[in-house]
Amino acid sequence: LAAEMKQLRSDFVKIAELLQSTLRDAGSDAVQRARATGEKAWSDAKAKTDDIVQLIENRPVASTAAAFGIGMLLGMLMHGRK
Repeated sequence: LAAEMKQLRSDFVKIAELLQSTLRDAGSDAVQRARATGEKAWSDAKAKTDDIVQLIENRPVASTAAAFGIGMLLGMLMHGRK
């Protein structure tokens, strides 16, 4: 009985070590996937921002008029909420 208890303890230790290893690897994979997703989102946002800046630089009058119109529309919408 004592030998079986000793073997059982040994088996539990091995299971615990296996679980720790599995969780550590899963956490590392999740961090890498999250980092890759974040970097892709950042590069996409940067590309879109660069496109908008280029558009504004190419058509400054139209961009100013659009911004003014949007500002007026938002102002009218907000003024009515008081």
